[in-house]
Amino acid sequence: MKLKKFGFLRHYKKIKVEGTDLNGIVNKCMKNGISMRNLKWKDPLESTVEIKGEDFQGLKKTAGHSYKVTVLKEGGVIPLFKSMKANITAIVGAFLLGAFIFYQSLFVAEIRIDGYRSISEESLRKVIADAGLYEGARKSEDYNHIKEALYREFGQITWVSVYEDGRLVEVDISEASKQEEAEVEDETPVDIVADRAGMIEKILPLKGNACVQKGEYVNKGDVLISGAFEYQSSDYSRGDDIFTMYSHASGQVYAKAPLRLTYYVEKNQRIKDKTGKFIPGIYIKFGDAEVDTAAGLNKYEVSEREEIKILDIVKPLPVKISLIKIQEVEIKERHRDMNKVKEVVEAAVRQYQKDNLKEGEEILAQNIDYSESQGVIKADVLLEVLEEIGAEKIIKVKEEEKTEENQLEE
Repeated sequence: MKLKKFGFLRHYKKIKVEGTDLNGIVNKCMKNGISMRNLKWKDPLESTVEIKGEDFQGLKKTAGHSYKVTVLKEGGVIPLFKSMKANITAIVGAFLLGAFIFYQSLFVAEIRIDGYRSISEESLRKVIADAGLYEGARKSEDYNHIKEALYREFGQITWVSVYEDGRLVEVDISEASKQEEAEVEDETPVDIVADRAGMIEKILPLKGNACVQKGEYVNKGDVLISGAFEYQSSDYSRGDDIFTMYSHASGQVYAKAPLRLTYYVEKNQRIKDKTGKFIPGIYIKFGDAEVDTAAGLNKYEVSEREEIKILDIVKPLPVKISLIKIQEVEIKERHRDMNKVKEVVEAAVRQYQKDNLKEGEEILAQNIDYSESQGVIKADVLLEVLEEIGAEKIIKVKEEEKTEENQLEE
């Protein structure tokens, strides 16, 4: 049997043929032009042979139901390329998977904060987010700017550590311990004097002698609680001299005092009126890359941007998708309603009380006068305020001044 070898390099199959009269199928293959090579007889009922891949279906048709045909292996360029293609696909898939895992590892998935006591976690997260550290943010090589932001915002923080554990960023802080030290009594002789003028409303001396009563008007510098106390010695053998004892006066003194505030409010209010024209768009952010289809189309002089979030995730990668609507608006001026102006001024007075008056202080009465000039509404506010007016003033004791202790030393 003369075998033709062309075509085997491209694709061949090694097959096993089982059945009786194997010579018969070999003769039929030769008649049908099916090339064969490496024909081997294992026994009278079984043989192996290599044929071109394109002849395999012809061989099966020739064998019919009389012979069992089994493919043992395939060879040639085509199977090799198929194998390489499968391997390349696997390699590319593995590369893409590795690239995806590496890319997502560049972003922060979770932030954990430990060690805080008096500061709320919400406040800490806001500060570090403003500094650029939040879930979904790209990881940084250096977190010193986060530490500086925390030190700058919270004076009680004494130590900050920021480190990464995979995609987890841990922020550990330490606050200054509030050790309650025993108070050392200050024996420096002082008076409590008025730091401003007012009508005395309430006086609560804790140490020293009250020098004023409710209803009295005092000027700045007047003594309210005296730290000096004159007395006559009980030791009559030393005479009946009058001696002075000094102490560190303390207490609270409240007085009614006038306070004037002035507020200015624009007479006309600027109103944004929508024209009905708008530009729709979509915003997509994937990792560091972002696309905003509406941003480049905005030609309006004045506009408002509305955003509806469709998707906003940080795991496994930060992805954000939003629908955008840029609406054209016109700025119009409208005369302010005086009732609204009064509400604004009264709210400002309440804010002043909240920001400037201490515990125990309050606004007793108020009067507000409004006037208009040059497009501005002026509000003159006259308040009667109950304030603590006491302040410490050191008593200068003269060396020649007589005290019982000095006399005893003599």
